[in-house]
Amino acid sequence: MNQLRPMLSRLAATVLVLLALVGTAHGEPRTAPAKPKSSSQQVHIVTLGDSITKGARRGVTDKQTFASLIEVALRDSGQSVRVTNVGIGGERTDQALKRLGRILELRPDVVTIMYGTNDSYVDTGKTDSRISCEQYRDNLVRLVTELLGRGITPVLMTEPRWADDAKPNGVGEHPNVRLEKYVEACREVAALWRVPLVDHLAGWSKARKDGVTLRDWTTDGCHPNPAGHIVLANTMLPVLELPLAHSSRIRQRMTSSRRPIRVVCFGDSVTGVYYHTGSQRAYTAMLELALERALPGTRVDATNAGISGHTTADGLARIDKDVLAHKPDIVTVMFGLNDMVRVSLADYRKNLVTIVTRCRAIGAEVVLATPNNVIETPRRPSRKLVEYCDVVREVSRELKVPLCDSFRGFDAARHHDRADWRLLMSDQIHPNMDGHRLIATQLARTITGRGVDLSSVHPTQPAISRTLSLLKAGKPIRVLAMPPYDKSIVAVLKTLKPEARVEVTRWETEGLSLQQIEQDAARRVRPMKPDLVLIAVPRTAAADSREDFIHSYSWIMNHSLSFSHRQWDCVVIHPSVAAVAAVADVAEARQDALVRRLVRAQDLHLVDRPKDSRAGPTEILQEWLGLQLKLQSK
Repeated sequence: MNQLRPMLSRLAATVLVLLALVGTAHGEPRTAPAKPKSSSQQVHIVTLGDSITKGARRGVTDKQTFASLIEVALRDSGQSVRVTNVGIGGERTDQALKRLGRILELRPDVVTIMYGTNDSYVDTGKTDSRISCEQYRDNLVRLVTELLGRGITPVLMTEPRWADDAKPNGVGEHPNVRLEKYVEACREVAALWRVPLVDHLAGWSKARKDGVTLRDWTTDGCHPNPAGHIVLANTMLPVLELPLAHSSRIRQRMTSSRRPIRVVCFGDSVTGVYYHTGSQRAYTAMLELALERALPGTRVDATNAGISGHTTADGLARIDKDVLAHKPDIVTVMFGLNDMVRVSLADYRKNLVTIVTRCRAIGAEVVLATPNNVIETPRRPSRKLVEYCDVVREVSRELKVPLCDSFRGFDAARHHDRADWRLLMSDQIHPNMDGHRLIATQLARTITGRGVDLSSVHPTQPAISRTLSLLKAGKPIRVLAMPPYDKSIVAVLKTLKPEARVEVTRWETEGLSLQQIEQDAARRVRPMKPDLVLIAVPRTAAADSREDFIHSYSWIMNHSLSFSHRQWDCVVIHPSVAAVAAVADVAEARQDALVRRLVRAQDLHLVDRPKDSRAGPTEILQEWLGLQLKLQSK
């Protein structure tokens, strides 16, 4: 017992010093730590790194590591957090990538990443670093983009500086000579991907210049001792604390209200146009669901205040009527895709500042969002869009407004897998429903600090509400149908209601390429304004490439949807329904899978062949329509 007293005293002193440092930085004394909440209610920070992160060696206990210290300090400042230290001694970035899947299973909200000491080191008998600087850079990019693509915030950290008297590496160099090159690569990755950076090496270098002997902060010239971990923690806290404070403040407002929380989503066509998402809903509706899942028991009433073609200037002209009149608790602001072609950067900045100021004046919390990235065109080059996104980031920092970096999330998906990213887009500019799910989860995480999974959200039921209402009322139904369903739909509807009046127009597809069907859709559907559209693109409708297939199929669906909310029904019938025999060709099987993914991403219903079913297409369609009738009657 007596042996434990000095250890406990040192630990208590460490924590007190850390809290004093943090308190000095903010100019206010800290209150006593709040009682920890359940893990499901906490923001989860995971610290990923090597032995410097792991700590717990040569006189450093678990509770003296920077991971433990930031947890104590953040809780002391009122944040509901838990920190999991997953550092491993000797680890490099390539090894971190191999276990990233296990890290993701921990369901982190924030992951700090600190590598470089082992990557850069030259072992005895070797002439090169363990990992080349270029490979190190690529590995960091992969770690960052994998996390961003899943809505997790990465925080890059440079390794601290070695002490002056550190042992030379295998080629007789001081380890800092190699390490500094890797640190610069880390800084470049952080700047490229606009992710937070904690520059430990810069801080330790400044301290050395100011007269600190770095050996006093380490156990061996490399690994931090308790004092060194305090320095690391204190450097990290300003980067972690502000965004957590934003989400904590908004969470408190949301969870303490006895009425529904009023959220207004303010923006352009990405916010407001529904035909890119099945003509039913966009990220506004998804955000409402995401917030209620993130904060169980909280009721949310979200209003879509997006208008196609609008800039920040247009938004300001209507902010009183479309935003402030709703007396919102939270306003999300996403403009930029039209501003970049019509509004200067200076005016864009000024308009964003005014929007934030006007919303704050009525007591609303504001969340700024960068626009999603786009399929580059001469009118909207990616380089120019990045400049407008940087303005959003700058205004966020200057006004201390929470930032949802949608551009960064979409760009990470593009970097990771361009084909997968393309499947988030309905056209060159607008996301489809899968893209809107991503925006909604990003916004929900920004607002609440918590991750939410919306992958289980399916299209709304019933799929053909207008058709069923007309059928019930005995009114005529105008159907536009691709073969063979142009011949069977009348009989099928009459099985549901014998006296049904159905007028069918055949939408010819035989011998046409996918692009030709797309062009026909643009000319045909909206001028006709049918009550029901049945899309049944045959497997024979070819495209020049997978990307062309995705583009044309998406636009067949886009053109088949009403521009405003559900003026008519639209259903896609999978090619397998028309063919009893199973697909033997691998390419066709992949295309079949792609169709399923595209339809779901558009938030449309798909009539598909049930597994192991030998039924004919008419029978399958009839069974599906009968199910919709049952759903309506519930």
